[in-house]
Amino acid sequence: MSKRARYQFGCLTRRKRVRGGDVWRFRYYETNIDGGRCRRSCLIGTVTQYPTRADVLRVIERFRVRINLKHRFARPVTLDAVVDHYVKQELSVLRYGTQQSHLSTLRRWILPRWGDCLLEQVKAVDVEEWLRLLPLAPKSKINIRSLFHLVYVHARRWELTDANPIELVRQSGGRKTIPRTLSAREIGLLLRQLAEPYRTMVLVAGCLGLRVSEIIGLQWGDFYWEDLNLLVKRSVVHGRIGDTKTEASQLPLPIDARLARILQEHWKRSVYRQPQDWVFANRDGRPRWQESILHRQLKPAALRAGLGRIGWHTFRHYAGRWTIPGKRRTDSPKPHYCGLWNFASTAARHSLGPRFLT
Repeated sequence: MSKRARYQFGCLTRRKRVRGGDVWRFRYYETNIDGGRCRRSCLIGTVTQYPTRADVLRVIERFRVRINLKHRFARPVTLDAVVDHYVKQELSVLRYGTQQSHLSTLRRWILPRWGDCLLEQVKAVDVEEWLRLLPLAPKSKINIRSLFHLVYVHARRWELTDANPIELVRQSGGRKTIPRTLSAREIGLLLRQLAEPYRTMVLVAGCLGLRVSEIIGLQWGDFYWEDLNLLVKRSVVHGRIGDTKTEASQLPLPIDARLARILQEHWKRSVYRQPQDWVFANRDGRPRWQESILHRQLKPAALRAGLGRIGWHTFRHYAGRWTIPGKRRTDSPKPHYCGLWNFASTAARHSLGPRFLT
């Protein structure tokens, strides 16, 4: 005789406190290793935080999912509860940058619209119409759809649902506008407005096409000066060290001799010169923050140079103009060096004297 599946709702009570306002407490049972059931309780929050019972019930729905995962389809589950479980179980193993991106997308776009919906209430046509009305670029909508799909894959893996309606959602990924690409002359104008070490960072970005997280994560031990090679081993986002975004990013990258000389001059100016030291360290020897550099240095310099708005990815577009399709970036020629060095040398004559060599 099969055992009937049991769904645990728990008990929500309002408790008085001698000091402070009333609080909400949730009581439930937990099965230990020996199979016995132990009574547990946890504090959900104050009545000030959750004035009504309905408010606190929405919060504990996430907790109910975690204590009832062994009971398949015991009761309907909201998307908010599944997202909470996805964040705790899967998001923590991803790169820090990916974690922040996913959390931002979930909190800003998906949860406000779909968080209170049951998994069975989300329909492909409704999601498709919602994406169409969002004031975002097609690529951003593709990213939202992909993350939405991952949440449902997680729900299916944990046997919370049998269907994934996001599989039927159509969303085009075509660009609305052509990405901004600077010319060598425009980068030269920007270099004239930048001080060190930001000038060298822009040269590295424009010549090698590295992501900003890879530039921030460079250490002196990553350079092999005799072979004129660079081995990108890590990325850094918000001071957190992680792997590079793709395996291809870790392939050896050739360095032009002129760029090598500029980097060696930067090494001489730097206080931190050991192999394990950061190439673009701050005053304390720690990695810099890319957003701070962008908003305090690059964007103001671009406006002074008459270039308008730019971002770190603008320099990857510049380097990408000279990449042969179908080949690795280590095999690609570097004709953009020539024009860029001329303007870098011009900038050097205006502000750095003979340090930059042509």
